[in-house]
Amino acid sequence: MLTRAQATEIIQALRQLPAERVREVRDFALFLKERSARGQPVNESDEWTEEDIRDFLKGSIEYADEAAPWESDGGD
Repeated sequence: MLTRAQATEIIQALRQLPAERVREVRDFALFLKERSARGQPVNESDEWTEEDIRDFLKGSIEYADEAAPWESDGGD
Protein backbone atom coordinates (compact mmCIF):
# COMPACT_ATOMS: atom_id res chain seq x y z
CA MET A 1 0.00 0.00 0.00
CA LEU A 2 1.17 3.50 -0.84
CA THR A 3 2.14 5.69 2.10
CA ARG A 4 1.46 9.41 2.28
CA ALA A 5 5.20 10.13 2.06
CA GLN A 6 5.55 7.96 -1.05
CA ALA A 7 2.55 9.63 -2.70
CA THR A 8 3.98 13.07 -1.95
CA GLU A 9 7.37 12.09 -3.39
CA ILE A 10 5.78 10.68 -6.56
CA ILE A 11 3.53 13.71 -7.05
CA GLN A 12 6.48 16.08 -6.64
CA ALA A 13 8.45 14.12 -9.25
CA LEU A 14 5.47 14.08 -11.63
CA ARG A 15 5.08 17.85 -11.41
CA GLN A 16 8.58 18.25 -12.84
CA LEU A 17 7.93 16.02 -15.87
CA PRO A 18 6.61 17.08 -19.27
CA ALA A 19 3.01 16.05 -20.06
CA GLU A 20 4.05 13.18 -22.33
CA ARG A 21 6.14 11.60 -19.57
CA VAL A 22 3.28 11.99 -17.09
CA ARG A 23 1.04 10.07 -19.53
CA GLU A 24 3.69 7.34 -19.75
CA VAL A 25 3.87 7.08 -15.96
CA ARG A 26 0.07 6.88 -15.77
CA ASP A 27 -0.07 4.18 -18.44
CA PHE A 28 2.63 2.18 -16.69
CA ALA A 29 0.90 2.47 -13.31
CA LEU A 30 -2.39 1.27 -14.84
CA PHE A 31 -0.53 -1.61 -16.52
CA LEU A 32 0.96 -2.65 -13.17
CA LYS A 33 -2.43 -2.38 -11.49
CA GLU A 34 -4.01 -4.59 -14.14
CA ARG A 35 -1.20 -7.12 -14.01
CA SER A 36 -1.38 -7.39 -10.22
CA ALA A 37 -5.17 -7.84 -10.33
CA ARG A 38 -4.97 -10.84 -12.69
CA GLY A 39 -4.42 -13.18 -9.77
CA GLN A 40 -7.57 -11.92 -8.08
CA PRO A 41 -10.86 -13.81 -8.30
CA VAL A 42 -13.17 -12.74 -11.09
CA ASN A 43 -16.19 -10.67 -10.10
CA GLU A 44 -19.13 -12.36 -11.82
CA SER A 45 -21.67 -9.79 -10.66
CA ASP A 46 -24.25 -8.48 -13.13
CA GLU A 47 -23.84 -5.00 -11.64
CA TRP A 48 -21.82 -2.47 -13.63
CA THR A 49 -19.22 -0.52 -11.70
CA GLU A 50 -18.05 2.97 -12.64
CA GLU A 51 -14.90 1.34 -14.01
CA ASP A 52 -16.99 -1.04 -16.16
CA ILE A 53 -18.93 1.89 -17.60
CA ARG A 54 -15.73 3.85 -18.32
CA ASP A 55 -14.12 0.83 -20.00
CA PHE A 56 -17.23 0.18 -22.09
CA LEU A 57 -17.46 3.82 -23.17
CA LYS A 58 -13.77 3.99 -24.05
CA GLY A 59 -13.94 0.74 -26.03
CA SER A 60 -17.09 1.85 -27.83
CA ILE A 61 -15.55 5.15 -28.87
CA GLU A 62 -12.36 3.46 -30.07
CA TYR A 63 -14.38 0.93 -32.07
CA ALA A 64 -16.54 3.65 -33.60
CA ASP A 65 -13.45 5.65 -34.59
CA GLU A 66 -11.95 2.61 -36.30
CA ALA A 67 -15.17 1.43 -37.94
CA ALA A 68 -16.37 4.82 -39.21
CA PRO A 69 -13.84 7.58 -38.51
CA TRP A 70 -15.11 11.13 -38.49
CA GLU A 71 -13.90 13.25 -41.32
CA SER A 72 -12.74 16.74 -40.41
CA ASP A 73 -15.10 19.37 -41.74
CA GLY A 74 -12.56 22.16 -41.37
CA GLY A 75 -14.38 23.68 -38.40
CA ASP A 76 -17.42 24.86 -40.37
